[in-house]
Amino acid sequence: MTDFKKQGEILVDKNSQGKERDWRGRKIFSLKLAGIFKELRYKKPFVERGTGCGETLRFIQNQDGNLKPYQAHFLKKKLCPMCNWRLSMKYSYQTSRIVDEAIKQSPKGRFLFFTLTVKNVGGKPWNSPISQPPKSFARLFKRAKVQRNLLGYLRSVEVTHNENDNTYHPHIHVLMMVRPSYFQSKKDYITQKEWSDMWSNSLKVDYVPMIDIRTVKETGKGLRGAVLETAKYPTKPIKLDVENKQVVDDLYNGLYRKRQLGYGGLFKTIKKQLALDDAENGDLVHTSDDKENISKGTEIIAIWNATKQNYYLKK
Repeated sequence: MTDFKKQGEILVDKNSQGKERDWRGRKIFSLKLAGIFKELRYKKPFVERGTGCGETLRFIQNQDGNLKPYQAHFLKKKLCPMCNWRLSMKYSYQTSRIVDEAIKQSPKGRFLFFTLTVKNVGGKPWNSPISQPPKSFARLFKRAKVQRNLLGYLRSVEVTHNENDNTYHPHIHVLMMVRPSYFQSKKDYITQKEWSDMWSNSLKVDYVPMIDIRTVKETGKGLRGAVLETAKYPTKPIKLDVENKQVVDDLYNGLYRKRQLGYGGLFKTIKKQLALDDAENGDLVHTSDDKENISKGTEIIAIWNATKQNYYLKK
C-alpha cells in the first residue's frame, strides 16, 4: 500500500515488522547529551556539533511506502544515542554477513560465546582500565593453545556504570569460531578454569577474573543471539541528566579514540573480501545494503523542529 507523506506531517518511519523507528526519542537524548557537554564546559564547537546530529534526515520512499535513509549527518561521537543506534544496526548487519560467509567457508567450524571480565574500577585514571582489556585480549588470543583452535573471532568492549558504588565495569563479549577438533580432543579443548587462568595471566593481575563461556549452536536462534549480543554497542544507555554529568565525562574521556570493535582470523579476512567499511568510523546512514537497493521513489525530507521537539516533513 502506497503511503506518500505530505509536507507538515510528523515523521513516521516503520520497519518491515511495522515497529516504529524512534528517531525523535534518540534525537532528544542526543540533545540532552549536548547539554551535559555544555554543563561540563566542553568547547563551544563541540557542543554545537552535538546539537546538529541528525538535524535533517533525507529518505527515499518506495511505492510500498517504506522509507530508506539516503542522506544525514551523524556525529560519530562516543555516547551519542543517535550514533550508537545506527552503529549497532550496522555492526549487527556486517557481523551477520561475516558469520554466514565463515560457515560457508568452514562448515564444520563450531562457535563459542563468552564474556571476559575485570574487577570494577573507579573513574580515574581511565587509561589503565579502559585500554587494559583490549591489550590483554590480544595477549590471550596469541597463546599457542588458543591459536591452535582458532578459526576467527569478533569482539566488542563494553563498559557499564554501577550507580551503587560509582564504579565502572569494562568487559569483552567474544564470538569465537573454532576448529571441530576443539571438542574432539582433550589436547585441544580448553576448560573454564584454563580460560580463567589464561585470562588472569594475560591481564597480569593477582586474582582470577570471572568468565562466562558457552557453546553456541551453529545455526538458528543460538548463533543469531550471540551475534546480536556482540553487536550491542559497547556502552549501555546511561542516565542523561546534569546530576550524572561526571559519569558522562568519565566515559567520554575514557573511551576517546579507543577501538571497541574488532575482528580476527577468518572473520577479518572475510570482512576484507566483502569490502565492508569500518563500522565505527564509516557510513552510519546506510547500515546494510540499502545503499545499493534504493530504487527511484519520492524524496522525503524530515527536519528537526526544536520548538515542537519532533521531526516534521518538508517537500
